[in-house]
Amino acid sequence: MFTLSHATLLLLSAFVGWWLWRSLGQRDQALARVRQYCERADVQLLDDSVALSAIRIGRNRRGMPGLIRRYGFEFTVTGEHRYNGHLDLHGLQVLKIELAPHPFPGGDNPPQDHNEPGATIHRIY
Repeated sequence: MFTLSHATLLLLSAFVGWWLWRSLGQRDQALARVRQYCERADVQLLDDSVALSAIRIGRNRRGMPGLIRRYGFEFTVTGEHRYNGHLDLHGLQVLKIELAPHPFPGGDNPPQDHNEPGATIHRIY
């Protein structure tokens, strides 16, 4: 026999299923945005993945409240070192993408001082 408790469990499981489905869609959106950002920044996204690292309550740029999901990822510039980055997502809206400090591609300057390799002298007048 179908009771009120069965209906409640059915509605609760439907809500959980909808929330998980929506979360997976947001993860796919975050991955697509990170890929685009890494291409524009001329860095390589490692492992071709993002991972949910935090969920918090916050507001978007218009002041609307909601859940802000932080997705972490790793990238490289030269292929030798891994650097961390993260993306904050409010619904499907990107709030910010930050990359850890890293060397810029093609930014290697030859050493100018022959006494110390890699030393650069900057004069401030």
